[in-house]
Amino acid sequence: MRRNRSGRHPVSGFTLIELLVVIAIIGVLVALLLPAVQSAREAANRSQCQNNLKQLGLAAQEYHDTFNAFPAGWYCSPPVYDPANPQTVIGGDVTGCATVGTPYQPYQWSGLVGVFTKLEQGNLFNEINFYFAPNNIANTTAVRRTLSGFVCPSNRRPETTTQTGSTQKMGPSDYRGNMAAGMILPDSSGNCPTQDPTNVYCLNFDNGVTYQNSTCGMADITDGTTNTCLFGETIAPNGVWAPATSCCVRTNNDRTINRPIVSNGQNYYTYWSSKHPGTVNFVNCDGSIRSIAATINKAVLNKLMTRNGGETVSADETK
Repeated sequence: MRRNRSGRHPVSGFTLIELLVVIAIIGVLVALLLPAVQSAREAANRSQCQNNLKQLGLAAQEYHDTFNAFPAGWYCSPPVYDPANPQTVIGGDVTGCATVGTPYQPYQWSGLVGVFTKLEQGNLFNEINFYFAPNNIANTTAVRRTLSGFVCPSNRRPETTTQTGSTQKMGPSDYRGNMAAGMILPDSSGNCPTQDPTNVYCLNFDNGVTYQNSTCGMADITDGTTNTCLFGETIAPNGVWAPATSCCVRTNNDRTINRPIVSNGQNYYTYWSSKHPGTVNFVNCDGSIRSIAATINKAVLNKLMTRNGGETVSADETK
């Protein structure tokens, strides 16, 4: 036996190759575990998002119990016409709600504020001065409030955001109401001779549940409250809860879930969309949650949005 002349015990340790092997094994394990961790986190986020919609749907039902109607999509004062000259408008919101298809404006209030008292947000509701617009200085503090129930945890973004063309900070919202779906039947002698999605006269604006000054009740939803969506997800970066411009979505066959609306070469993320892989969450008028695949047939999606279209929807069509 060879003796250690120094009288010291031999020093033990890892060689460089052994360290590299251990690091490589750890890297492989992390790579294997990371997708599972991310999947579990997304599952938790999706569950929280569905719970947000569930609470929003229940609040809307409580609102219905109080007022016998679901909250409107957005609110505006209808125009007042001169009795002596019916073509002349003498009062009301001239540009905001002259017709049911007139676009909403940033100075009008979203219908989401109507359910605040049903979401235990009565203090915030009382803080708002509804005599002034959301973007008025009188409401600067109130509209900045961030409500956790209006934010999907999968769509992480700042606690306040700004509307397009504005510098005012407002609390975000990832949920919007179901305004309308589909197009009207063409009339060769009318303003819509063919089904043209670029022709405003061909579009429906009030066959959903939440639209301009709407007062839809349970009795109006003849397609069934289980088969009619009330609120759903969007991931618009400037989506907020206060102004009417973020209130609602109009569903149509020329649009696709989880894809932006392209107009004049620009992308607008104001259609039904989410950060959940392949699906978007909705709450029905009866308070039940519905997850819809991004690949759903567009005609079926239209059926789920109309309140009294007379259509039938089978379970396999929504998968």
